[in-house]
Amino acid sequence: MKIFCKFTTDSPAASYVPLPRFLLQDETLCEISNDAKVLYALLLDRASISRQNGYVEPDGTIRLYFTVEQAQAKLHRSRQSATRIFRELEYSGLIVRRKQGLGKPALITLNYPADAKLIAKEETNAQT
Repeated sequence: MKIFCKFTTDSPAASYVPLPRFLLQDETLCEISNDAKVLYALLLDRASISRQNGYVEPDGTIRLYFTVEQAQAKLHRSRQSATRIFRELEYSGLIVRRKQGLGKPALITLNYPADAKLIAKEETNAQT
């Protein structure tokens, strides 16, 4: 049996995957499953790691690899379910997958709704 501790002000910060608000509030995305929303959050997390490590295309696009097997393991679902979840994200327009060939993982590009409220990068003024 796993032992749990109370989360207090003295507790160390927990690692978490943020779920974008637009997945919960956008009326056009209310039909996608919770598994698809969690997978999208995992893909966003992977994209942020790729950005930090400098894996950015010359046009500024962050493309990433996330196999069906990885989705299976993270979501604890069957291969068929993981494939369905990827397809659901594709049909909703949140991701674009480009197959690369036999035995190679698909290249994934993440999208977000044009009217989504995103946190803008703060520009630092070096002259002050």
